[in-house]
Amino acid sequence: MKLWTMQTRDVWESLQRAGVFRCDTALCWMTAHFPHSYAWLAREMTKRVGPPPQGVVYPVWAWYMQNGRHKKPDLRSERWGYGPGDEDYCCIELEIAPERVLLSDFDEWHIVLCNGLISDTEEEDVAQEALYESLSDEEKIAYKEKNWERVFDISPLNNNGTTRGEWVQATFWELRREDVRAVRFFRTGKYKRPPEAR
Repeated sequence: MKLWTMQTRDVWESLQRAGVFRCDTALCWMTAHFPHSYAWLAREMTKRVGPPPQGVVYPVWAWYMQNGRHKKPDLRSERWGYGPGDEDYCCIELEIAPERVLLSDFDEWHIVLCNGLISDTEEEDVAQEALYESLSDEEKIAYKEKNWERVFDISPLNNNGTTRGEWVQATFWELRREDVRAVRFFRTGKYKRPPEAR
């Protein structure tokens, strides 16, 4: 399975030295802001692709599809999406066995992060909310986590309320040097304030 991951040059250099890169929880600020969602994803990965290597808590992330296309990312736009700006990054092209990878819908992942419920239509959303509100606190947790499994449905859908399958992300427990097929280096964009804001 071909994937693309955006990483700092430091990660690339570490991968070259150690032969493997794993998520450093101390540097992963998203997990601190959304611990329940990331813990749920880690449990789902354990069920679906197997347990993590010893000491690994969270996965590495990559792109499988962007804008409905399975092709290498355009770094002219990607350079604006990473880090605080003016930093050395790289786009690493990977070939990873599908059984090591869990694919999920990028847009619906944000519903998981926001502790919401995934639905395909406005009518379904209203019905789900009504049912959810009728449950006990314990039942609500189970219902929501079962609902979140829909994030792994990446079949295309585009109606008035939902777009699915356009942006597909990939998670895997570790990046191995032998997974790498190509690397492109780039510098992230530096935001310039407009003159009137100075």
